[in-house]
Amino acid sequence: MTALDHPTRRHHRPTCRPARRGVALVVVLWTVAVLATVTAVAAQAARSSAQVTANWRARTIGRAMAESGILAARTMIDDSLRAYATDASQQQAFLTRLTGGTAPDAATPVLSDTLGSGVFAVAVVDVGSRLDVNTAGVEGLAGLLGTVTSPGAAQETARRIDEALHGGVDETASPARAARDSLAAVLLGRPAPLRRFRPFETLDALQEIPGVDTLALAQVASSLTVDGNGQLNRRTASAAVRTVATGSLVDAATRLLIIARGWAPGQPLTREIQAVYDVSPDGLRLVRWREQER
Repeated sequence: MTALDHPTRRHHRPTCRPARRGVALVVVLWTVAVLATVTAVAAQAARSSAQVTANWRARTIGRAMAESGILAARTMIDDSLRAYATDASQQQAFLTRLTGGTAPDAATPVLSDTLGSGVFAVAVVDVGSRLDVNTAGVEGLAGLLGTVTSPGAAQETARRIDEALHGGVDETASPARAARDSLAAVLLGRPAPLRRFRPFETLDALQEIPGVDTLALAQVASSLTVDGNGQLNRRTASAAVRTVATGSLVDAATRLLIIARGWAPGQPLTREIQAVYDVSPDGLRLVRWREQER
């Protein structure tokens, strides 16, 4: 027996299997962690995509419903005006019922319906029963605001609104141009001011003017408008509005504001369309169109 054959002198090669198993375990754990991260990211992306899709669908449905409400209201009003075309008193009575007369909440829905997966509700406002912010002047605004706040606060808010409305002195404006731009000056017979005239397009813009009494404005919002045509309906305007408003007096609605809101049930997004129409014996004529989300 040689030395190489002796059992006590045999040499065994070292093995690396335990180390390999350790590396494999680490790789597996890292792989699991990466897959879990990818899965979480994918799930979040899917949820975000689903939410975006749901919001887009709700906006689309809301706008379609609001447009449907405007169309339904206009069709109903046009048909009624034509039906009463030969009787002015019946037309007047219809418009008074439609707009709620002098009721405190004149924006009560007059139409509502469900179409497919959407809903709409429509209210109609007699613009002539409200005080036009763009033509009321400081005195008119202060007079109306004074019914809900102190005279000093009312005067200050009215002054700030008037400053925002006219936007400073326009050195390049001629008296004739200023007269055309300022309906208030024409109606009141005052000298045309050489100032820029920037009429408000929404009542919401009043709340953004620095220094105004926002609480008082909110309290008289149902008596204000930015869509007036210089005519005041003495049959439907409140006593407070009749006291401070300017313009020619009429006995029937000459301009209507149709407010339509549409939404998808269960969704928080609401689309609102405000359409302003002049009233003629044979139907409505579009004057202004506004859209916003509520």
